[in-house]
Amino acid sequence: MPDSTPFNITISASELQKFYQDQLNQSHDIHKTHHALITLSSFISTFGAIFGPTTQDAEAYQEIVSAIKAVTDQSQQMLLQKNAEELALALRQCNIGTLTAVHTSLRRHNFYSVLQTAITELSDDDIRLVMIWSDNWIKEAKEMAAEASETPDTMDFFRADIKIEEFHAISDIDRVLNPQAPHDSGSR
Repeated sequence: MPDSTPFNITISASELQKFYQDQLNQSHDIHKTHHALITLSSFISTFGAIFGPTTQDAEAYQEIVSAIKAVTDQSQQMLLQKNAEELALALRQCNIGTLTAVHTSLRRHNFYSVLQTAITELSDDDIRLVMIWSDNWIKEAKEMAAEASETPDTMDFFRADIKIEEFHAISDIDRVLNPQAPHDSGSR
């Protein structure tokens, strides 16, 4: 493909912030919206960083960067709140699939933050149920993985037909709810 003639895009911080806010307000799936806003932010950062020699261009670019940060921070908070709601429901139901999906979609420190928020939405009975369930699930998974292993003192989650993502998700939940129990994260 031959090199084509470039064209300029003019964006103001207020227009960009309004566009982002409209996207957030119209969002039916905050996960997708957040990732789309991050992608658009990367595009603007990549192609907008090559501004002209004037101080005015640099100042305008910094205003846009600040506007992007404000809205992506807002979408991040909305995403974390949505994850907390999903996690609270999944904890009540001991739904391994959703627990794992939320766990794998977040960085570990964000997962712990979301988990703490989700726990506040649970009743004492719900918390006790999840404490017992997670403790038993981890013990059983470790026993099955140890039995499936061909070598002593190791665990083979693959041969035990236990998804390692599920084990890590339930282990992290159990670590928070049953902090006194010894935990071995397996083959991490």
